[in-house]
Amino acid sequence: MIYVVKGRETVTGLSASKGFTAIQIPPTTTKLNVIYAIAQPVDGDIRMCMDGTVPTSTRGIKINEDTIFEVWGSAALIAFRCINDGGTAKLEVIYMGQGG
Repeated sequence: MIYVVKGRETVTGLSASKGFTAIQIPPTTTKLNVIYAIAQPVDGDIRMCMDGTVPTSTRGIKINEDTIFEVWGSAALIAFRCINDGGTAKLEVIYMGQGG
């Protein structure tokens, strides 16, 4: 399978829990073939959850600044939430999907 870039965004305002922008991920009609996201926190660390749990400064997986991670599958993309872990982080995201 060949994967290509289907979109990108910068998620800001992480002083409160946020997820990916809904228009970027399935099941929106323009993004049906997005399979996963590649993400990297910049300007600070984050905490994240992919099961619908709201992350806090003490709950969720800690992802250090400049660490690249992936979120696979529509359920995880929809349920993904992240928050600053004491800094001013933002999240750079590239959405990948089927292509040729």
